[in-house]
Amino acid sequence: MLTVSPPAQGVRAKAATDGRTIYGEVREAILNGAFSPGSRLPTERDLADQFHATRSTVRKTMSRLAAEGLIVRHVGRGTFVSEGIARATKPEEEFSLAELLEARLLFEPNLPDLVVERASEADIDAMDACVEAMRAAPDWVSFKEAKYALHLAIARASGNRFIVSIFSQILASRRRAGWDRAGERPMLLSAVREAAYEENVEIVDALKAEDADTARLAIRNYLVRTLSAAGMS
Repeated sequence: MLTVSPPAQGVRAKAATDGRTIYGEVREAILNGAFSPGSRLPTERDLADQFHATRSTVRKTMSRLAAEGLIVRHVGRGTFVSEGIARATKPEEEFSLAELLEARLLFEPNLPDLVVERASEADIDAMDACVEAMRAAPDWVSFKEAKYALHLAIARASGNRFIVSIFSQILASRRRAGWDRAGERPMLLSAVREAAYEENVEIVDALKAEDADTARLAIRNYLVRTLSAAGMS
């Protein structure tokens, strides 16, 4: 069932959860090379929008990362990844899209059981925003960012931080690969975008209806079709 916490307790619980999520994902992105040493991080406002968190929560999380020496904050200039940061994981090779889709097929179709039980109204709103961003995407990069943002939102709604961490690594890998076909075949974007929108709306609608079985099948079918298309490209 969808749950909404009592106001005060719910706000504190959400802030704590948001802080842990932001800390884990930004830290992982720095250590795995998605944000390189010296690069500028998104603004507090952008991070707050991305994670559907308050700016005060983002600010506290950034302070924690700064205290650990992972980032440096310059007044008037922004926040940057510390120079010479030691990456915890530096992949020697990138994974193919097919490999990542096969991995996603092993766990994503099983997420609806957790999502139906744990998702909040804010989680559902985040999913709605992602599918609308997908439909309105003006280019391949925006389109793919919106697609992955939706499935990351579904992972977050599961309430399982390990699953969120796994999906965040998948997302970082796709970004490092430059989204592969980004910028290619622009005339096909409209058709591909609309088809993906319809497939993913089916997933979100099933989650809204708390129909885990339909959502599970829709996710599996979507990933299988995407894997098939990747094999033909």
